[in-house]
Amino acid sequence: MDQQTAELVRALAGVNKHVPEISHELLTGTMTSDRERAFAELLMELADVLTTHANDRDAPAGPLTLADRVSITGRQLLAVAMRLRTTTATPDQLHETAGLLVALAEVLQLYADKLPPPAPTETTDPPEPPDR
Repeated sequence: MDQQTAELVRALAGVNKHVPEISHELLTGTMTSDRERAFAELLMELADVLTTHANDRDAPAGPLTLADRVSITGRQLLAVAMRLRTTTATPDQLHETAGLLVALAEVLQLYADKLPPPAPTETTDPPEPPDR
């Protein structure tokens, strides 16, 4: 087992340790909103580790394509959106995401300027109705 997988398994065990207590507090209505947010942060960190692990396993053998980069940035945006919804986003996460968006916008702009014009599409007349 590689180091990254070992870390993932440790993170899963850490979250699993808290689930019975969290479930009990939720069921009894004794969980504070701050504690709920803290557990949400823990789950999001675990989701980040899981996503990174999966992405590393699926990483293309060659260099990243523009489509790969857009997909990765999209997943990162969704993660930040969830953190914003749960008020667990940190300033560093927002700065990092802003930087990724700026870099992606620049690459997309360069790529768009180099694309050939779209090929004209053939328009065909609809078939004529049979004679009656």
